[in-house]
Amino acid sequence: MKKFIALVFIIGLFFLAGCNENQNNNIQQSVNNSSTSTSQQSVTSVNHNQRYEAMIYWEQEGKIVPVRKQVGTISELVDTLFKGPSEDERKSGYFSELPNVTPNKVILEGDKVLLDLPASFYEARGSFRVSNILKQIVYTCESFPGVKKVVFLKDGNPISVFPGEGFVLAPYVDKNSIRGQDKQ
Repeated sequence: MKKFIALVFIIGLFFLAGCNENQNNNIQQSVNNSSTSTSQQSVTSVNHNQRYEAMIYWEQEGKIVPVRKQVGTISELVDTLFKGPSEDERKSGYFSELPNVTPNKVILEGDKVLLDLPASFYEARGSFRVSNILKQIVYTCESFPGVKKVVFLKDGNPISVFPGEGFVLAPYVDKNSIRGQDKQ
């Protein structure tokens, strides 16, 4: 009986691994089929001529805090986040933990953002720092209309775990999953 249960368990694991592989293939196909850069996006539900109120999340006094922004696209929002706080925002005490990188691609696909970042982005160290980086990105992206989750990519390939820190990134990250990992 124990062997039968073990066999069923192993078959279940193979099935789950196959499901994750299909999802990774779909994400990879979305990235490969897109000629989207950070200045463009693939989206049908957002009016490109309209401005949207969203939030950029900066750090201030050890907390992640929102600052209102008017943006036209999710790419504009992400670009603004990665550029860091403006001079006036820095004077007000806002700063960012994000490394100095430029996203490879930002793709809006339904309720998720595919965020393709260069390998150098994933070199950040320190679990508190990485936690704040992920919060800044996910909270900012989720403030854009319709976005509920972020899928992280490393040079076009899905990434499951933030290297060295153990933060789970697959199949996607949202506010709840970040809060859950903070408590571990």
